[in-house]
Amino acid sequence: MNPVSRLLREMMGPDAPELPIDGLGLIDTAAASSFLSFLESGNSAARLNANPSVQAAFVRDSDASSLREDITPVIVDDPKWSFFKLVDMLAKQKVRAPTAIAESARIHPTASIAGEGVVVEDGVVIEPGVVVLSDVTIRSGAVIRAGAVVGVEGFEHKRTSRGLLSVQHDGVLEIGRNAEVGPNNAVAKGFSYRPTLIGNDTKLDALVHYAHGVQSGERCFIAANAMIAGHVALGDDVWVGPSVSISNRLSIGHKAFLTIGSVVVRDVAPGEKVTGYFAMPHMQFLRSLGRGRR
Repeated sequence: MNPVSRLLREMMGPDAPELPIDGLGLIDTAAASSFLSFLESGNSAARLNANPSVQAAFVRDSDASSLREDITPVIVDDPKWSFFKLVDMLAKQKVRAPTAIAESARIHPTASIAGEGVVVEDGVVIEPGVVVLSDVTIRSGAVIRAGAVVGVEGFEHKRTSRGLLSVQHDGVLEIGRNAEVGPNNAVAKGFSYRPTLIGNDTKLDALVHYAHGVQSGERCFIAANAMIAGHVALGDDVWVGPSVSISNRLSIGHKAFLTIGSVVVRDVAPGEKVTGYFAMPHMQFLRSLGRGRR
């Protein structure tokens, strides 16, 4: 019996179905393998049915008929609670390898590194007061500046019919070659189906919040006090200015430029420069500002 089916039986009892699936995922999760998802309302059935990797779904009895014929329905009262409870159970049973640290890594004696689930490669520098939690890989030549915390649990709390459910993360964080995590940064590990990635040669300034599932390309510069919400994708050579806020699940194209203080709530095209609250193309912002002054 696979781990999902085993825990499903633990959660629902002996009548829970045994599912021929490989894991869990959301409606729009892209995966090569099959997984169990959930349908919170009939309104999202079309999106779920369009994903061939979804082979089973938690669903209310009233919505079961809206599923694609080859999707196995798992009938529950609250699909959202059932799905994320199962995610939480899987995360709490995760098995990790002992931590491995290269001899050439330079680690300050006041840094704290978890005893399992961490890989630190050649030439890594870890400064005073750094905390490296489980499920983190730090590639060769990367620098973790003083006071940073990497591999933290992301902000994943669900309102359900059974009350609040706080979901433990079972994903990973990978910090690329020659990347830099600035002082007092908070970098969350991935959430189940999507790892957190900091690209090779990407540099984070001080006080950056880098949420779960954020994935940056190479050579990105992320300036002080930036906040990048969950599941954002940044291309290569992106500039994120000081105090920029990027809303969740957005795509920021290669060589995009987000100016100081911008609040980004839509995708940004490759090479586009945006400014403002809410951010718009930079020249459009300047024209609008000029009209306001007149």
